[in-house]
Amino acid sequence: MRRSTLSILTVLVVFSALALSGCVGSGKRLNLDFKPQGGLQLTSGVVQLVVVDNRASKNLVGPEATSRELLKESQPGILDLTTTMPNGTTISLSHLSVPALVFESIKNKLASLGVTANPDTAGAKARVTVYVTEFVIDVEGNDYVGRVAMRAVIDRPGIQTIHNTVASAQGSKFKLVGDMGANDPLTDALNKCVNALDFSGINTF
Repeated sequence: MRRSTLSILTVLVVFSALALSGCVGSGKRLNLDFKPQGGLQLTSGVVQLVVVDNRASKNLVGPEATSRELLKESQPGILDLTTTMPNGTTISLSHLSVPALVFESIKNKLASLGVTANPDTAGAKARVTVYVTEFVIDVEGNDYVGRVAMRAVIDRPGIQTIHNTVASAQGSKFKLVGDMGANDPLTDALNKCVNALDFSGINTF
């Protein structure tokens, strides 16, 4: 019994040391899981989709997580994305910048509503410009906290009609060890934010 207790204590000490050094559960890029929620179908058509990175700080990983040397693979602003469409189809992409990830998320959200989004103007009946104002993951106290905020402007050059939609969201999760648990809060914030945007203004054009 004494030997067993000592063995357990040894394992706990080693595990704690690894946790403090950030060696356990680290070394992987953030991998977000986006699930566009189906809603009122829009009039089918093509729109031009433009994403503008308007963040005050372009850092994906916040200062506290960076100072603790967490999320090293995503500190350059690179993430992976897996999208599960309402019909069950999955789309996986890797090594995406924040603007590229937002583009793919919005594109898939619009596809779930019956609208095709392209980066060019060919055949487009409207333009959807998405301004990313916040997209960050950091450590606050004992939690990983993710925040995402966007503003979308729907218009068509030469026409005065303009539609605006704004959304922001936050997700948090108890920080386990190293990078473990960081995917969930940013995934939660991304899903809430994108699915809260109102694209019904597209039907005006």
